[in-house]
Amino acid sequence: MSLNKLVGGDCGGNNSLVQLSHIVSRDAQPQLSQADRFVNEFMAQASVPQTFNMNALLNNIPEVEKVNTHTMAAPSRSSQTSTLFTGPSTSFMPPPSMMRPFSFMPPPPMLRSQPSNVQIQYVNESELETTSEPDVRAKAQEYVNTVGTDDEHAYSEFMSFMKRISAGELNFAEPVEGEQEKLSKEKILEEMAEKYKDEWDKLSNVTDYWNSEIANGISDEYNFTEGNVMLENKSALEIGKEKLKMGDIPGAVMCFEAAVQQNQDSAEAWYLLGTTQAENEQDPLAITALKKSLAIDPRQLEAYITLAAAYTNENMPKFAFIALLNWLKASPKYSDLVPQDIDPNTMDTKELENHVKTLYLRAAQLNPTQIDPDVQSGLGVVFNISREYDKAVDCLRTALMVVSDAKLWNRLGATLANSDKSEQAVEAYHEALNLEPGFIRARYNVGITCMNLGAHRQAAEHFLVALNQQLKAKDMEQGSSSVNNTSLTIWTTLRMVCSFMGEHEVTKLVDDRNLAELNEFFEIE
Repeated sequence: MSLNKLVGGDCGGNNSLVQLSHIVSRDAQPQLSQADRFVNEFMAQASVPQTFNMNALLNNIPEVEKVNTHTMAAPSRSSQTSTLFTGPSTSFMPPPSMMRPFSFMPPPPMLRSQPSNVQIQYVNESELETTSEPDVRAKAQEYVNTVGTDDEHAYSEFMSFMKRISAGELNFAEPVEGEQEKLSKEKILEEMAEKYKDEWDKLSNVTDYWNSEIANGISDEYNFTEGNVMLENKSALEIGKEKLKMGDIPGAVMCFEAAVQQNQDSAEAWYLLGTTQAENEQDPLAITALKKSLAIDPRQLEAYITLAAAYTNENMPKFAFIALLNWLKASPKYSDLVPQDIDPNTMDTKELENHVKTLYLRAAQLNPTQIDPDVQSGLGVVFNISREYDKAVDCLRTALMVVSDAKLWNRLGATLANSDKSEQAVEAYHEALNLEPGFIRARYNVGITCMNLGAHRQAAEHFLVALNQQLKAKDMEQGSSSVNNTSLTIWTTLRMVCSFMGEHEVTKLVDDRNLAELNEFFEIE
């Protein structure tokens, strides 16, 4: 269909708009308003819609500009033709011969500004404040009467507004006695500030919130495993110690959880639960348990070191430094080194790091001929946070010269891995696993190191062994089919390594937590 047919008068009969204009002209009363006369004149001239012509528009731009009080740059006239539509290259465009020229109509007289016969009087704000409501209504009625039937103003929004005032629909009277007095801007702000003071303090203190333990996923209360059958066993604490010796970390966790639920004031039970959860790759739970243990008995020195390591693993260095500082305060040997006039909570992380590092170096220099493994271990944590890995390795190796501990071997392995010494890291992890075969964190760390070395299948096997160890405690839970106490971190890393291997079908087994088929695929007994 051509554009001419589309817009012409014989497309589906006479144009409806034109028919309407004829009917209006025929039936209208002789007394027409000025606005109606303009409409009829326009409709009579535009009997049939026609094609738009850009050249005609450009020729009439100076006349349009007379109406507009703002100046604007006229478009360039270098182009002789302009397309009516813009679109992709496949759009249909009629040839020039099909387009009718359209003479741009000059602006109708109604657009030109005309002087009004209505005299507008402006009222000062001071006069309005002292004017009563009847006076305002009277002035509004006077304005309405003055305008009368003036076509140019009769249907304006301001006219409607004035009619509402004259009719008494809008109330400008002073508030009656008993109503709330109008408040100044300052008073409103004061009342809002007082009302929302607590909320504003929280928002203003947003930096402290994001640095808090709650914002980092550390709960004040320990989240116990549901359906623990060891709750019925009064010897849960002793059984947990036996399982810990046998390397059954998940079983020991269940026993220690039962022990602290049986006796919430047992610092030993909370400490064992915290240290065991740290080995179980569950640092947030370990932190909560260790804090409860230290709140009951602040003299448990090893708890501070384990707590500092857990905070470091959760990327909370400031809390790690404070835990190390508290170790010095609680130690009979080194408490005098800590200045009493310094509040560590007011320091930023870097200042606190330098402060703690200086104090631990002084502690190590108090007796140069005797090695304190706890001081060396603490220094190892500090140097790990500051990424001085070579110094951290020296401190941890020095501590291992005095005591062979699985936790120290694991920390040494992690430090070597961070310093790009993966082969040495694997050796350190194996030393930790030789001492504690059920050390899940060390097992997980071996898998991470294998993954960094490109040994993806071996990494997946280590992750599966760790998951199987965590599920050993499943028979100690009621309704165990609905309970999963395995580490989400291990599952996530296992899925990643399966993707690296290109085993996309196996990743679906990981998503389904189908440990049985995963064991079968990787030949884990």
